[in-house]
Amino acid sequence: MKPLFVMFLMAASAHAQAAQHLLVANKNGNTLSVVNAKTLAIEHTVNVGDGPHEVAVIPNGTKAYVSNAAGNSVSVIDLKTYAEKKIASPDFAYPHGIAFTPDSRRAIVTSEQSKKIFLIDAATDQILRVIATDQEGTHMVVINKAGTWAYFSNRDSNTVSFMDLRDFRIVANVPVGQGGEGIALSPDEKELWVGERDVATVSIVDVAKRQRVTTLPAGPSPVRVTFTPDGKHALLPDRQANDVRIFDTASRRQVKSIPVCSGAGGILVAADGKSAYVTCQASNDLNVIDVASWTVTNKITLGRGPDGIAIK
Repeated sequence: MKPLFVMFLMAASAHAQAAQHLLVANKNGNTLSVVNAKTLAIEHTVNVGDGPHEVAVIPNGTKAYVSNAAGNSVSVIDLKTYAEKKIASPDFAYPHGIAFTPDSRRAIVTSEQSKKIFLIDAATDQILRVIATDQEGTHMVVINKAGTWAYFSNRDSNTVSFMDLRDFRIVANVPVGQGGEGIALSPDEKELWVGERDVATVSIVDVAKRQRVTTLPAGPSPVRVTFTPDGKHALLPDRQANDVRIFDTASRRQVKSIPVCSGAGGILVAADGKSAYVTCQASNDLNVIDVASWTVTNKITLGRGPDGIAIK
């Protein structure tokens, strides 16, 4: 029998070597692609509901939620068996943005057409609370590291909402540019960056002041925003220009434009900061970007209309 410390080291090594997986919602194919992040092989294809737009992985890694916007449901995917079940509600009307609290206890889901936010018990997959808002077109949601605040982009009201998750009150609706859709919280949690697809700009919101502090020119249709883990760069995929714009966050200047596939949308940066992944709805592709050189190093074909992306 092996000593306990040897068994521990073997288990730790196996865990460290376990491949990460990319989960991509194919909005025109009603499927979720599970892609090995190292080999880029598609290992599973899971049927979900109609028009899946976004996907989020619970922090404990056991499941993923997929928002089926056209099907007015949320698919729950078991990440061991890849079995799927659905959460439904008569109040769902184009469910879209999804975020989990850091403790894996709760999920927040936006309902774009109903002016409602849904609080879901992430252990039982039951809707706990439906919260009415007065904002139009609530699209994406991000949650801070402490799990105390959620921020929503309202693309038809041209605002960002601040919700206190301790009592689920919306305490501020901060004006931003027209069509604010993609939203990301900087790693230091001091700023929200909002991509405004109707006016080709990105707004920067000061979290502490709860106000927009500057607006930068971007591509013609900046639909998403994400940051490198060190917070030094913001990445904005552009659906019309078919590129990813790279901004230096300190100088707030665009420093690079990377041509990618057609209809760029979903984007994330790996936790080690070495690679970025971009989905392209029109060409059914996933592009891999090397962050050190800001160049596309690989791409694969996915399902029809790949959009939202997450990593496990």
